[in-house]
Amino acid sequence: MLCTLPNLILTWFAMREGVEATDEGVKITPAVAKYPGESFMNAFLLSSRDAAKDWWRIFSSLWAQPAFYRFLAFFGFVVFVKFILYHFYYTFPKFGIRELGDGAPIGQLFGTLNAVVVIILAPIVGALTQKFTAYKSVIIGTTIAAVSVFLLALNPAMFQPLADGPFGSLIAWWLNLDIVSKPLNPLYPAIVLTVFIYSIGEAFYSPRLYEYPAAIAPKGQEGSYMALSMLPYFFAKFLVGPLSGFLLAAYCPAVGPRNSQMIWVWVGGMALLTPVGLLLARRYIQVREAGRD
Repeated sequence: MLCTLPNLILTWFAMREGVEATDEGVKITPAVAKYPGESFMNAFLLSSRDAAKDWWRIFSSLWAQPAFYRFLAFFGFVVFVKFILYHFYYTFPKFGIRELGDGAPIGQLFGTLNAVVVIILAPIVGALTQKFTAYKSVIIGTTIAAVSVFLLALNPAMFQPLADGPFGSLIAWWLNLDIVSKPLNPLYPAIVLTVFIYSIGEAFYSPRLYEYPAAIAPKGQEGSYMALSMLPYFFAKFLVGPLSGFLLAAYCPAVGPRNSQMIWVWVGGMALLTPVGLLLARRYIQVREAGRD
């Protein structure tokens, strides 16, 4: 609410109607009242009707554009890697608490580390890969992100040497864990490495996801394509909720035997559908981007 209200005020009072930024420069078309003789309420209702008609006209026209089907295929594949993000939101907290115990600093393990790594690396990666096409960057990033999850599918005992060494001490210091009276659970290094590597992948693909719609959209339709590029978030959120409950109940129940590594086998396997699908469909849905390979 605190962020939304100022945005609404700025939009209402600061944005100028009839201003359009084009490749040729800024164009200003003087605004003309559409319904000057109508009351405020009638003008509002008539304008709402016109907006609905315009929306339907624009939306229906998208389906007549061949580029739109390539766009849908691209983001249809991207949905699967977005599953990882929402599994970190929905599945990971329960998994972490049940495996590490009550009071485990789950929020810091993903929320803090992921944000810091992406904020630092995104501009660096962007500068280093500016000659890469958005499509290529998305394939690289989603591959890194998907593969990272399989670290949690390994036996935690494999990370015991890291937990007992300087890396484990660094994690304990960061999370304020007492490793004198109780050795560090080897799952901590596994989680930290997973989140760190996943964040590297996210720094590759996330900023470039929105370049693809701009590259593929017909001139004048960029806004529609950019708006619809949020669909993977919607579908991922919608699907991961019930899937999270099923995986936790099957492999990491609150009581009883667990096989928690299988959760991440499923999550990683589904996420791999993104880079594999994009590679297989590359000749059909990739578009040329000027000055990029």
